[in-house]
Amino acid sequence: MWKIAFKAVLVTLGVIAVSQIVSFAIRASAGQPFTVFVFAMNSILPVVTALPAAFIIFLQNGKLKRALAELSQAHAQLHEKYRRDGLTGFLSREAFFDQMRQSRRQSDAGALLLIDADHFKRINDTFGHLTGDEALVMISRTIQGSIREQDFVGRVGGEEFCVFLPSTSREEAATIAERVRAAVEQIDFRPDSSRRHRLTVSIGVAMAQARLGRAQLMRQVDRCLYEAKEQGRNRVVFAQPLKLAA
Repeated sequence: MWKIAFKAVLVTLGVIAVSQIVSFAIRASAGQPFTVFVFAMNSILPVVTALPAAFIIFLQNGKLKRALAELSQAHAQLHEKYRRDGLTGFLSREAFFDQMRQSRRQSDAGALLLIDADHFKRINDTFGHLTGDEALVMISRTIQGSIREQDFVGRVGGEEFCVFLPSTSREEAATIAERVRAAVEQIDFRPDSSRRHRLTVSIGVAMAQARLGRAQLMRQVDRCLYEAKEQGRNRVVFAQPLKLAA
C-alpha cells in the first residue's frame, strides 16, 4: 500500500510543479504578480484533487494486475491439467500425440511403444478400483524409471500407455522395451498385505518411418500388442519393417 501512496505523492508533486510553472508563465505574460495566494492555490488544489485520484488509479491498477496474474496462473494450471493425466502424471492422450508430432518434425527416427497391463480387469474385480489405481501408479512409476530422459510417455487408455523414443534404433528400442517389461515383473505389489500379486505388461513396438503417419504407426503397434497378448502376455513384440512405395 505504501508503494501506491508513494507513487500517488510523486504524481501529485509533478502536477503541482507543472501548475506552478504554467501559472507563473501566464501571469508573467499578463503582467500580473505571482502571489503567495496563487502559489498556495496551485499547491492545495492538486493535493485535494490529483492525490486521491492518483491513489485510486494506482490502487485499481494494482488490483487489475493481481487479477490478471491470478487469471494467468489459473489458465496455466488448467492447461497443465488438460495436458496431464491426474492419476499417473503422464501426458494425456492428446498431449502425448501432440508432443510426438513435434518430435517427429525434428527427426523421424524413433520408436513407439504401446504398453498394456495384463489381466488388469481381474485386479479391479478382485481387489477394487482403488487398489487397481495403486497398481497403475506403481506400473507408471516403473515405466518412467525404465526409460531415458529424452523419452516421453502418455496414458492413452485405462491401463494403456504409449512411450515414444526419439532418435532411437531398433536395437535400442528392443533394450528399453525389455527393460520396462522386466522391471514391471519385479514390482512388489501386495494388494492384500500378505501375498504378492504378480504384475506384468505386454508391449508392442513399431519403428517410426518418414512417410509413416500417426494412424499407420498406431495400427502397427496395436497389432503388435495384440500379438503379444495372443502369445501369452508378458512379452515384447516388434512390428516388421514396413516397405513404403516410392
